[in-house]
Amino acid sequence: MEFLTEIDGDKGLIKVNEDLDSEASGEALRKAFNQVYDQGKRTVILDLSEVQIINSYGIGKVLMCYKRLKAENGVLKVKPLQGFVKETFELLMLDKLLPVDES
Repeated sequence: MEFLTEIDGDKGLIKVNEDLDSEASGEALRKAFNQVYDQGKRTVILDLSEVQIINSYGIGKVLMCYKRLKAENGVLKVKPLQGFVKETFELLMLDKLLPVDES
C-alpha cells in the first residue's frame, strides 16, 4: 500500500486513496508524510476525499503528522471533507485544529 505524494511549490500533497483503519494504511501515511517532510515541505495538504472509513488508528497517524509540522511552525491542512470522515473530524473537533485547503 502506498499513497501518492506531490510537491507543488512550497507545499506537499498526500493523496490518501484507501481507508485509514489499519496498521498498513497508517504505515503508508507515515511513509508518504516522511517523503514530503524530508524534502523540507512544512505545509502539507492531506487529501482524504477517497477515504470512507477512518478510525482511532488513522486519526492517530493524522495527529502525528500535525504534531511534527507544528513543532517546526508548519501546518497540516485537509482538503474539504465529506461523509463519515467529516463527521468524525467534527465530533473530535479536528476541524478546528486542521484548516481546510480550498485550492
